[in-house]
Parts: sequence; structure tokens; C-alpha cells
Amino acid sequence: MKNDRPDDMPAEGHASLMRGRKFTAQELALMVLALLQQGPRHGYEIIKELKSASLGFYSPSPGALYPVLGQMVQQGHALVEAEGKRKCYRLSDSGRRYLESQAQAVQLIFTRLRHAAKKMLWISQNMDPEAATQATGWLPEFVEARRAMRSALFVRSEADQHEQRRLVDILNRAVAEIEQGAPAPGPAVPAAAKRRDAC
Repeated sequence: MKNDRPDDMPAEGHASLMRGRKFTAQELALMVLALLQQGPRHGYEIIKELKSASLGFYSPSPGALYPVLGQMVQQGHALVEAEGKRKCYRLSDSGRRYLESQAQAVQLIFTRLRHAAKKMLWISQNMDPEAATQATGWLPEFVEARRAMRSALFVRSEADQHEQRRLVDILNRAVAEIEQGAPAPGPAVPAAAKRRDAC
């Protein structure tokens, strides 16, 4: 195996993956709505579930989450009840309708979250390709092929328009062939997000 990092993994590895903003406020709101669809939750529970689902890749800070929750309440997408010093958030009928209208976006966001979790697993096992494959389901050849494609496109970023058109044709054919065998999409929410009726 020429390179044991996933295709979009920077050379700095784990530290670089963990830095930077990973999801927008709107994307976070959609994830929260999807979790609330499973049942009411406290804010800290939402943070824990997203961190667990992504194996530590994404853990929204209270400073990021609570303004989003407040905005969701203002928009009528969520309801809030005080429970002592804590607040319990529930999905409203309006929020349910909005979530249904954004089903494709929600699916994509959680696909990104699961992909990030797999990258975390791959990094943790990067000295043992067999263990990495066992943990993620990714073959080393699959990871290397994606890396090689990314690298090939990167070194041609200054290509003239004639060459760009040639690359577009190649990529479009590859995409069409890949999509012919596309697997069924994964669940729209983390598997660990259990249904319940109360906080």
C-alpha cells in the first residue's frame, strides 16, 4: 500500500482532521432536528451523540449548539421545556415537516459524518492495513485508488482548457460507472440514536 491515509486525509493526519469548522450552523440544525425526530433530548445529550457517532471527529461546542437550538425554537421547528436548570428540546410539527423537506440534505450530512468516523478508525489502525480494513470495511486498494485520483487531479490543476475538457469526459464516465453500482444509502441518523418519549 503506497499511502495508508484516506483520499482526503492531509499529511498531518489526526490533528489536522480534528481542526477547523466541520459543519455549518444550518447543517448542525438539520442534524439536531434528525436526532429530535427520534425523541426529545437535552443539549448535552445531542453533543454526546454526535461525538459518539463520529468517533470524536465532530463534537459541537455548547457555544455552537445552543444558539442553533434557540433559533430552532424561534422558527417554530422545536419546542423547549424547562426541567430545573436543564432544558428539554422536542421536535415540533413544523420541524417535522421541514425535516421531511430536507431529507436529501440530512442524508448527505450524516453520510459525511459516518465517512469521518471511518477516517478516524482508519487513522487509528494505520500501522495495520488488515485491522484498518476490518474496522472500516475499506480495502487498502480502494483507499489508494481514491488517493491516486485526487493526486492526479491536483497536479493537473493548471491544465489548459483542452486538457480540462479531456479530464471532464474521463471523470463523467467514471462517475456514471460508479453510480451504476451505488449501494443503498445508510441510515439518516446515527445508529446509536435511540427512539424515546422523554428526556
